[in-house]
Amino acid sequence: MAAITSANSSEALMAHIFITGVSSGIGLALARLHLERGDEVWGISRRVPTALLEHPRMHFRALDLCAGEAVQPVLQAFIGETTFETAYLNAGTFGSAPELASNTPVESFRSVLELNLVAVKWVLDLLLCRQAKVSQVVFSASVSGIRQRAGMLSYSVSKAALNALAKVYQLENPQVFFAVLGLCNVATTVAQTILQADERFPELVALRERSTQPGYIVSAQQRAAQIVELLGRRHAIALQSGQFYEVRELLERMHMEVCQ
Repeated sequence: MAAITSANSSEALMAHIFITGVSSGIGLALARLHLERGDEVWGISRRVPTALLEHPRMHFRALDLCAGEAVQPVLQAFIGETTFETAYLNAGTFGSAPELASNTPVESFRSVLELNLVAVKWVLDLLLCRQAKVSQVVFSASVSGIRQRAGMLSYSVSKAALNALAKVYQLENPQVFFAVLGLCNVATTVAQTILQADERFPELVALRERSTQPGYIVSAQQRAAQIVELLGRRHAIALQSGQFYEVRELLERMHMEVCQ
């Protein structure tokens, strides 16, 4: 596949971007978008984003974030003392298909929290404890952490805890902007897994039915572009550091701000 071309090669406008979960979904879409904008991207994931590797401003390292201490020195060596304007802590999983909480094995529960929460903490600690500070951290959160549904124990608990983690880090690191964004109905593996729900979970079945409506599920590329635009307008739309927001709510707020 041909290498992605830059939309703006000016070094003066180049930002340094860090992304976890860069091999698919929102992570891959964000990497493509930032490369097209002329930025330099450092990405990590278990799988290799083959389509991006030929790009001269794409830096990639294959890492299993759930390996914890074993891979922390590898990540430290990979990013060095690069000063990142934005770090997207995006890697995450839903786990297996929706299941009753009492039928969810402890090991499955633990594995979801390991990636969605524990890995976020140690990567964030690494980014914040270097001399080269990160300016902005973006968490891939979910409204599931606030509005729970049957069948989503592991995911909901991990995202609720992620919201708390983001808020505590914001209170302790006021010099960094923490964007906590519920990405809402994006065509990703997480959404596809949720939509596998059976009749035991009527709310999720209704969600699957709504997902067939035009425009209800958006592409990862569209959502990535919206995220970047929202971050660029964060002052105009009064985005608060450490506060959870649904992307759809922010898009409505941005539209109102533009129309005024």
